[in-house]
Amino acid sequence: MARGTLCVLPVGKKKQQKVAVGDDSGVVSVFHMKKGEILYEWKTAPLGREISSIVLQHGKDKLFIGCGQSIHGYTRKGKEFVKIKTNLTETIHHLFVDENMIWTGGEYIMNIYDQCKDFGFVMVKDRINGMTCGPVAPEEMLSSIMACQDKFIRVYQGEKLYHELSVEGPGTALGFYNGPAKEATWSTKPGDPIMILYGTEQGMVGLVSADSKAMRRIGSITDRALRPSASGSGTKGRRARVCAMHTADLMKSGVPDVLVGRDDGSFEVWSLTEAGGMPTSSRLESSPPTLAYETSLQESIQAMDSGNITGSEHCEVVVTTYGGRVLCFTPNQAARDPTGTEIAQNEDSAPSSMMGSVSGMIGSMKKSVSNAEEQGMKQEKERRFKVLETEVDKLRKDLEKEKQSYQKLSGQEIAMQTTTKVSHRFHLNSEEACYILTVESQAALELVALRADVEVDLLDHEGTSAILSRSKGDPANPLLATYRMQEPGTRFQVRLRTVEGLHGSISCFVLPQTSPKTTHLVQLAVKPLSLHEKVSNAVPPNVPMNELKLTGPFSKMDMHQWLGLCINELPSRVSEDEVVITYRSTFVGTLLHARYMKGLATFRSDSITTISVLKDLITREATARKINLSINVDVKDDTFPRFLELMHPKLAYQHSLTQQVRMVEPLREVHLQEGETSFLAPELQVVLDHAAEIQQQFELQPQRLAFLHNIVISAYQHKWRLRGHQSVDHRIKALRKLLDNYSIEQVTAFFNEAVS
Repeated sequence: MARGTLCVLPVGKKKQQKVAVGDDSGVVSVFHMKKGEILYEWKTAPLGREISSIVLQHGKDKLFIGCGQSIHGYTRKGKEFVKIKTNLTETIHHLFVDENMIWTGGEYIMNIYDQCKDFGFVMVKDRINGMTCGPVAPEEMLSSIMACQDKFIRVYQGEKLYHELSVEGPGTALGFYNGPAKEATWSTKPGDPIMILYGTEQGMVGLVSADSKAMRRIGSITDRALRPSASGSGTKGRRARVCAMHTADLMKSGVPDVLVGRDDGSFEVWSLTEAGGMPTSSRLESSPPTLAYETSLQESIQAMDSGNITGSEHCEVVVTTYGGRVLCFTPNQAARDPTGTEIAQNEDSAPSSMMGSVSGMIGSMKKSVSNAEEQGMKQEKERRFKVLETEVDKLRKDLEKEKQSYQKLSGQEIAMQTTTKVSHRFHLNSEEACYILTVESQAALELVALRADVEVDLLDHEGTSAILSRSKGDPANPLLATYRMQEPGTRFQVRLRTVEGLHGSISCFVLPQTSPKTTHLVQLAVKPLSLHEKVSNAVPPNVPMNELKLTGPFSKMDMHQWLGLCINELPSRVSEDEVVITYRSTFVGTLLHARYMKGLATFRSDSITTISVLKDLITREATARKINLSINVDVKDDTFPRFLELMHPKLAYQHSLTQQVRMVEPLREVHLQEGETSFLAPELQVVLDHAAEIQQQFELQPQRLAFLHNIVISAYQHKWRLRGHQSVDHRIKALRKLLDNYSIEQVTAFFNEAVS
């Protein structure tokens, strides 16, 4: 299932609400629950493409469905009343409908339709990850609100950019804290700000206030605390990417609770404890939201909605997952019965009047259940259980029949198309300065193999438990690794760190447990400045910077494309005459400031390696295009002490591990003999408490230390190469010796020495 393909219809004649779900086969199904059993109301014929979005018309009960480049409208009874074949080239991933106005969001383009005719469009600066609409501007037409990949939330009124706000990371989901839900009107008065929820790639959920004058950040809903990792290994990890958000008063506190669905399958309910009024920055600080409920579904959550699903008096939550599961969470204790018999009994015995309610309360207090009723419930549970067993047995037989048919066919022909869907994400984790590769399959995974033509450091993996097997590579393939799954699972995640200055690709071969065996190939690009992330902050004026200045007959798009070969998170399209952008190295902490226009480009950085990498790549690309460049490099000596200071904590930590490991065994001996260790110095007590972690880190120390040493040596080589010295190999041996016996003062002095 795709994201945003779930919708709970408004209350009709009965209190149970119907659920609409769209799947990858192009079918929309509407069903409801009656007496604990699922009954299908209606289904559409296959629409030819996978369903990419489902929404309700604002304030109405009509369903609008995005399928490829088409929009279909259905009544709640299942009658198709409109079909719009747009002239879009992008798939409709986001949809919003208000009266006769329709907003669609593709990958980069947002279109507006009025009475099924083109009204306007916007080419957004970067990829659209989430879209909704709300009354921000003081006009009749709603404003469109978008969460973008370049870490901005943007508000457009028609085709005009109305507000723009920088947030912590790439926005991945949007919602409203005081939004319309299923009501026909908004819960805010005209002119009042609306409260917008946003989720990010880093797992943060924040709250933003937007009105006609400004958009401002209120605070965070979720905490930044580390949580147990999904692998269950006992390690800690940050919260995963936000995929879906919703608000509903599940706790019946009078304040909407914030529901969050994440990429790793985590479903969370955050409760705002303070009732009355809208949340403010001071309220969130004095009374932070608390995590009221959390569970893991082991596969990414794609969509979320709420309503009265089972017919009880509770507000219930429905979620869909990547593999196609539809789950309902309810506070109703009767739902613990998997056959649905207790839910059916509650539904049958529901009071229909005030007198019935009173008598029902008295009856429940007496707890008088006759033996005949108990026997009837037992028989009904057995009957339902047998029906479920029959259904499962029939499905198992159908599956086996299809498998045999497929195997017979595959014995004669070669499979060219896979029978399961596999998706992946490859993004930079700025906090840990590493990349996270997430692979998700609709079928259980059997193995994942990695091959790279550049140096890559594998850190750890999460999700399905797996055994890592590494093969000795060669210069053309330095990384050869295979993860074999030990337990059934559809999601796998691995952390890896690239080496800056090198560019190449990583090939990921994904083999699901399907028959016949068909492997999915995922190609991942590794760019020379792969550990740099885009930041919105300006470069501090007191930071010394090296400078690279390029002039020549190149266009703005030429330079934009060349820079895109070096770094990630660069918008695919630029509209300004002059582009100004700032990046930060997530590993070292150095900065890169770029400013370019037609015929002129200036790059400033406190890392000489960054300047050298940019110079080499841009020169190579310009030469291939036969564009003559004038290059000027200004190397500042002040940048090297700063660079070494940034590297110092990492180098000092790795070297201190050697001393700490030597103390682990003697301290353990003292602990065994004495029992009590309160007399130890605080630093020795810390070593004893973290002995296992220190030994684990020490095992990885040789490769980590070599990684850090190579960064320092590379900076030294680039410094003198940009000053006209083609080789300083005769000095590298002395530098390695200084790094082995590390002292920041001696290394800094070595950098300042002249080369003969």
